[in-house]
Amino acid sequence: MTQVLLAFLSVAGALVGVMLGSLLNARVQRASWQHQERTMSIRDRRATYAAFVAACREWRATVLGPDVRILRGSSVSREPHADGGQARTQVVRYRAEIGLIAHTTATVQAAAALMLAVGRLSEARADHEAGQVPEPFIQACRDAEREFNWAARAELGSPEINLETPTGLPPATAPEGAQEVR
Repeated sequence: MTQVLLAFLSVAGALVGVMLGSLLNARVQRASWQHQERTMSIRDRRATYAAFVAACREWRATVLGPDVRILRGSSVSREPHADGGQARTQVVRYRAEIGLIAHTTATVQAAAALMLAVGRLSEARADHEAGQVPEPFIQACRDAEREFNWAARAELGSPEINLETPTGLPPATAPEGAQEVR
């Protein structure tokens, strides 16, 4: 009887050990998989957010260019506006993607605000010649871009940094004899 009890305890101990090892291994694998998924999600969102900002900048440059076509109205705006062409299409595409992949409402709202700021710039360009668009429209785009970058960085867990857009060269890098413009 003692030998049967010892054999039973030995087998039971081995089975419990295998079962605990299996459970711990599954837990480690699940944690590893979740970490990998989180890392891929951050990488993919970062790429989409960067592409969105780049497309907004391209749209802005397109509408401020001297050869831009002024439309009386379109699906972009009922008001006269500068045609953003392919850049505008890319902005709409990335903005829709951000609505699907963003993890915070702040990121989605900041993306919409940036898109609207460039849209208003496009409308303002219809009333002004190249190089004559009032600075507040351009500054609104810079501010909206900075707000989007802040929201996206916060969502992605990136550290806070100064995202103020420089509008001139720092004094240390200005060419000799150049006056600092403020």
